[in-house]
Amino acid sequence: MAYFKLSSPVPVHDYPYDFHSHLTGILPVRGKDEPSLVRWLSGSDGDAGEVALFQQALSYMLAANPFDYLTRRADRTSYERGECAAENIYIACVLIAQRMRPYESVAELPVTDPRLYRAAQESVRAAMLSPGEDRTWVAALARYFNGKIYSSNKFTPFDDAYKMRSVLTDQVNDAEKKPDGVKFGKKYEDFIVGTLKYLKGKGIKHIQIPAGAGDIDILDAKVEKFNDDENTQYRVLVHTPSAYMSASSLAADLANILKKLTDDKLKCTIGIDLLGVENRVANYDALFDFLRKQKGVLTEALKSKHSKSIVVHIHNGEGASSAADHRSMIGYYLAYGDPAPDADFYKALACYIGRCAQSATERRATESAGTRGAPGYGVGIFSRLFDELFLSSSLTHRGCQLRRFDINGERSRELAAYNAKRSVMALSEMFDSPVEKGGNQTWYALLAGDGSPYTFRLGHDYYYRNFVAAKYPVLAFDTNLGSNAITGAAALFKSAESYRINKGFRHLDGYIDTDVLAAVSASITYMSSDSLNQEQINYYVDLSKKLGDMKDVLADVQVAETIKGFLKVALGPLGYFVADYHYVNFAKLVVSVVGESTEPSVRYQALARVNSIFLNWRSYLLGADGQGVEHSDIQDEFVRMVILIAYNLLPVGQTVLASDTVLTLQRVILSMADAYWLQTIGSLAGERAWGKRNIEALEGYQAPSSVVSLRRGKQDPGQAA
Repeated sequence: MAYFKLSSPVPVHDYPYDFHSHLTGILPVRGKDEPSLVRWLSGSDGDAGEVALFQQALSYMLAANPFDYLTRRADRTSYERGECAAENIYIACVLIAQRMRPYESVAELPVTDPRLYRAAQESVRAAMLSPGEDRTWVAALARYFNGKIYSSNKFTPFDDAYKMRSVLTDQVNDAEKKPDGVKFGKKYEDFIVGTLKYLKGKGIKHIQIPAGAGDIDILDAKVEKFNDDENTQYRVLVHTPSAYMSASSLAADLANILKKLTDDKLKCTIGIDLLGVENRVANYDALFDFLRKQKGVLTEALKSKHSKSIVVHIHNGEGASSAADHRSMIGYYLAYGDPAPDADFYKALACYIGRCAQSATERRATESAGTRGAPGYGVGIFSRLFDELFLSSSLTHRGCQLRRFDINGERSRELAAYNAKRSVMALSEMFDSPVEKGGNQTWYALLAGDGSPYTFRLGHDYYYRNFVAAKYPVLAFDTNLGSNAITGAAALFKSAESYRINKGFRHLDGYIDTDVLAAVSASITYMSSDSLNQEQINYYVDLSKKLGDMKDVLADVQVAETIKGFLKVALGPLGYFVADYHYVNFAKLVVSVVGESTEPSVRYQALARVNSIFLNWRSYLLGADGQGVEHSDIQDEFVRMVILIAYNLLPVGQTVLASDTVLTLQRVILSMADAYWLQTIGSLAGERAWGKRNIEALEGYQAPSSVVSLRRGKQDPGQAA
């Protein structure tokens, strides 16, 4: 079909799982009557809370400015973690100085000069004590820059935001008085509890939360109590402390992680999270050697865990391709400028920042018009400032054009794709390698075969997913397309404008380019008949030629048993969960696609496409990765997946997409997540519920270079589902 429209509004189930979200990345910067960083820090969501959060960033620049480390390094071409976030703070301080201290030359101080940040602290405090325009301006600045410091964005790598959040919690915890020998104060405990409450408020009843080894004891205790009190099934993973470590360092850190996994008091701590490596291949050999040596120990440890397996979660294809020429503007000039940044450099940079702020103001006056799905310039005082700084304009100093990290840039997209692909293939080659030199047993057979205590799941893995699933059927993925969009892992958007017009894809309310849907579908939810084996092709060809109504054809007992056998093959390790319920959904979807058509080609395509829905079960294990850092609400992830499948399953020759079809797709996705959790972890938490928003309207044109328009509405979340 070409043009299509949803028959009527569709209620949306809550997706009760988050298969992967980092502890410090979950809370949003701000919220409305819900846990957030601002509310945790100050107890309210108002201006005072925003300013308190911004003041924490200023304190960081005084205590551990990344540019202090960078300027002292012999090798300045390597990215210093946090340098883009630090540059964001520096830019904010320049703007404060230009407004509050215009005649003191404070704005021209170097990025490493503490006087710049002390002056900003003093100016902010003074402004917040006044009732005038300065107070309004400072509050708006804090709000804008908090979003750029503590959350990833087009011009700030997600890992910088994670670092800033870790700094925040450490600073707050260190400032709190505690009894001798007590590591964490009440404020940090409140942070954990608030995070768990936020998850439950978002409809998440099951989650795997990675955290560093130092946080595991308190996190496990809080999670176990929360599970008892709130009827949830939350679990904890221990993540490696650094993505950029040698094999020997990784081995030492895994030894420390082992202590947590074998501690029988930590019943909710059930696995390892191997952090991703954005620009190099991880040390899979060190990880696999550890898993081999500790196989017996971890099998025994499972007896005291709230889990059926030890989870091994491997980040694979992170995005955020920081590199020597893809970083902060100041960091780039430190590496390639001649001479190093001096007074003239910072004077020029401060002038540039001021001009860009003025340009952003002027653009807001002329470019504020927009549409529901593609809003114009925001009304905020600083709206689109970063676009002016890093995209619309540029600064060249002494022949060196300053560059800034940009997830939509060609260099970023190519680096992300290249490194993700080679990381996937490195893991594949490691799985295929013999455990012993010259031996026959592969690492895959040893670690993922029958009797293994391990469950392997790959995070991100946007590239080569079909290959991995076909070759290593017991491996699974967690899918986080919202995260992939903001981190650049999927390289979907070629420009800031492409990023913005696809608000419907990113936030599930607005427009979606059909070319984006096609690209994502090919990687994540491939639904061609190419995925069938020859036996299935032959059977579906013969079945498509049978006379009579398709519903009656599929009601035949022998047909049902044969297709249930195909579904068991498609589901691989989850095949034993296949029941009549799954076949009923299979038949409903096929009948919906076929409609009134008696054409064998239409019927064959329907059978093949619906079969592929079950084959793609691994893609329905959704994870936000870090809702607050990466703007990736899990319920949006769920609706995004439903729309991806529905777009490729649209009934042939019909202009109406039945709402019942969309409901059936939801139930199929949920049943796959249920089965996976039951198989790998254990008990489920409670019954399904409806979410807070429905799909109010959906229409589009199924063709290249076209559009799908999505509109959401409110629904009653209290009804059991």
